[in-house]
Amino acid sequence: MAGFTGSPQDEDAIGEVMARLGHAFGSLSADGVADLYTADADWTNAFGTTRTGGAQIAAYLTELFADRHFAAGRPLGPPRADIRFLSADVAVVKTYLEREGQQRADGSAMPVRRNFSLKAFVREPDGWKIASDMYMDARDDATLPAAT
Repeated sequence: MAGFTGSPQDEDAIGEVMARLGHAFGSLSADGVADLYTADADWTNAFGTTRTGGAQIAAYLTELFADRHFAAGRPLGPPRADIRFLSADVAVVKTYLEREGQQRADGSAMPVRRNFSLKAFVREPDGWKIASDMYMDARDDATLPAAT
């Protein structure tokens, strides 16, 4: 499939959605998060929790952000993000962020999380929205032996 280049306005609009989502995680406030997702968006975090629709996603994040174990974590720097346009109305954003200090539900320390996400954006009449969002953590174990 040949690559599609989005307009600077589209890139800026998607960047604004990403900035608003980043601010929500940084400020531990889910206010306005529902508006970033489509009504039927699917969302799955690195631990397998799944929610559907902006309202359910925002409700879950409100609970997560209030949890002291999650709130103990902080980013080690700004996230990296790459946008790939698949068509005039569909884009994929791949992100990477390292987060330290987060705790498990039992209060034990988690190692630095190397977190990736893959977000599918769609253009809706009121702007770009996230239609699918999946988070995953990089792991140190391997499924193939190291190359020699």
